[in-house]
Amino acid sequence: MRYAAFLSYSHADARWAQWLHRRLEAYRVPSRLVGTPGPDGPIGTRLGTIFRDRDELPTSGDLGATIKSALSESSALIVICSPAVARSRWANREVEAFQALGRGDRIACFVVAGDPASGGDDACFPPALLAPGPDGAPNEPLAADARPQGDGRDRAFLRLVAGLLGVSYDVLARREAQRRHRRMLAITVGALLGMAVAFGLAAAAYVARNDAQRRQAQAEDILGFMLGDLRTKLTTVGRLDLMRAVDDKATSYFATLQPRDLSDRALEEQARSLTGIGQVRLDEGHHEQAMAAFREAYERSRALSERQPDNGQRLFDRAQAEYWIGLVFWRKNQFDDAETWLRRYRDSALKLAAMDPANFDWQREVSYGHHNLAVLDQSRGHYKQAEQAFRAELNLYREWLKTHPQDTSLRDEAANAASFLGTLAQDDGRLSEAQARFQEQLDAVSRNRQAEPDNAIWKKTWLDARVLLAQVQAVQGKTTEARRGLDEATALAESLAAQDRNNREWQQIAGVCRLWQAKLAASSDPERAEGDARIAERVFTAAHAAEPDDARFLRSLTNSRLLLAQLALQRNDPGSASVLLSQAEADLKPAWIRKPNEELRQLVARTRYQQGQVAQARGDAKASMAAWTEAERLLRDGLGNPPAFNRLDLLVRVLQAQHRGAEAAPYRARLDKSGYVPLSPFRQSTAVASR
Repeated sequence: MRYAAFLSYSHADARWAQWLHRRLEAYRVPSRLVGTPGPDGPIGTRLGTIFRDRDELPTSGDLGATIKSALSESSALIVICSPAVARSRWANREVEAFQALGRGDRIACFVVAGDPASGGDDACFPPALLAPGPDGAPNEPLAADARPQGDGRDRAFLRLVAGLLGVSYDVLARREAQRRHRRMLAITVGALLGMAVAFGLAAAAYVARNDAQRRQAQAEDILGFMLGDLRTKLTTVGRLDLMRAVDDKATSYFATLQPRDLSDRALEEQARSLTGIGQVRLDEGHHEQAMAAFREAYERSRALSERQPDNGQRLFDRAQAEYWIGLVFWRKNQFDDAETWLRRYRDSALKLAAMDPANFDWQREVSYGHHNLAVLDQSRGHYKQAEQAFRAELNLYREWLKTHPQDTSLRDEAANAASFLGTLAQDDGRLSEAQARFQEQLDAVSRNRQAEPDNAIWKKTWLDARVLLAQVQAVQGKTTEARRGLDEATALAESLAAQDRNNREWQQIAGVCRLWQAKLAASSDPERAEGDARIAERVFTAAHAAEPDDARFLRSLTNSRLLLAQLALQRNDPGSASVLLSQAEADLKPAWIRKPNEELRQLVARTRYQQGQVAQARGDAKASMAAWTEAERLLRDGLGNPPAFNRLDLLVRVLQAQHRGAEAAPYRARLDKSGYVPLSPFRQSTAVASR
């Protein structure tokens, strides 16, 4: 026969089948039994090959050719008996097929579960094994019982082997005992001979093990410091290059670990390392690389959190990954995906806060969760909901600051909430309120800079606050204050940008400072404005080329080109203006088609307005009117009543360009009432002849 036995079992008993298959094929027959008569001739040194295959089962109602062939070429059939195999039609058909070969006496049973004496749901024999014989007498299969209450696994295995070899269990057990005795004797002799060496090796191994454990603990402590305190310190100085080096070292260390070495702590550190890598990549403007790192961090931290759902630190790590994934989606204007992940983060923060109400840091996570969703509402144009949420957030922070007055990060978060309220107020025409909010932010961050003058985070936050304040000052006609603030901001921004050319965040803010310098100089000093706008355009072009999906870079690049086009028109160069506007339109179009939003709408409308100006300068009244009509359509779409304040400046210009000053008058009146002063004066368009 080709096979010593065919192993029949149910998928539910696959682990038993794997164990038994390995034991049978590895079993060495005791030397004193080798060559003695057996059921299939002289007994060999091994049992032979055991057939075990459940992959070949057909989907039809019959056994496959492979199974039939294996059964016919097997000396014996071993059935792993359990309630699962008793219900298996395939196991029953294998028994029937083997019986049909006339070798029913060569069927061996190995009971692993159920009750051999039961006839109910706990029965463990396939029905074919219990079918009456030719004489009508009931069949009672002999079985090796591997259950704890039976023979136990090892004794049952010997009973099964004895049946396959055709020897009595007692003979085989005695031979096995003799073999174990000889083996133990040899081991004892060897142990005695090697005792001295063993003691020496044991001592060395003990010392080596302790050294290895100590080194691993030291390595994990160093890694924890690198990914914790050191990363925090590097963040405060803004050294992306050093942070990248730390990440590379951590990644190299993890790569040396074998899977068996990946303790829960190592996996936690991996997740934190991946989160840190993602943050560096995001600051560099590499969104896809950042997203890949954040998703890997999420998978690891999620698995650890599910393994220990009551471990707050693991839930915290998972929540951080959820936040960063949501932020990347938000940066790419994919608001639906961003909302999914930011809601997950908020919900994780709520669970975290409930775990330990006394943990202030975890309570703050809840505030962050609500803050992110409020920012998302603002991005979607749900301004009232967003403002309500930011006001509640700011009040909460003010209460916290009463008990934590020296907490710089808490002060910064409160200032951030004030800043968002300032932006909403500015977009609604409440310019004095907006200025007060931005001033509140600037004062708070200035205190942080005084407390920690080398902290790059506060420098960047201060820059954001200073530019926002300058912007609202500029549209109130306070150009002297705005220029003074922008000069100070530009100097700091460019020193940071020069410090690390790969930091897209720093490059972006330096470009924004230059762009606003150019806007303020456009009317009084067009040559200087041209130079500043060109510098800004170069910065934004590089950033947008590196990450075309980042909405911030697209907006900044478009604004710089629109300003350059305006300056070209001022010096009577419609050709250059047309080229710049075409570039702006080409960049805006894919984003506008894919994910239109309010900011893109105003940029597209402004592009159309300036294209109308170019056509007017060339004497093409029809083209200019078509461009202005399209700009008006974009601005009036969903305008509301009263109209959105942040559209009014451009709407007035579009209406006046079409000689509809009377329609523009109410909008101008609202702008005037708010204290709004346009950066460039409103002008009534002169008529042009149609070609």
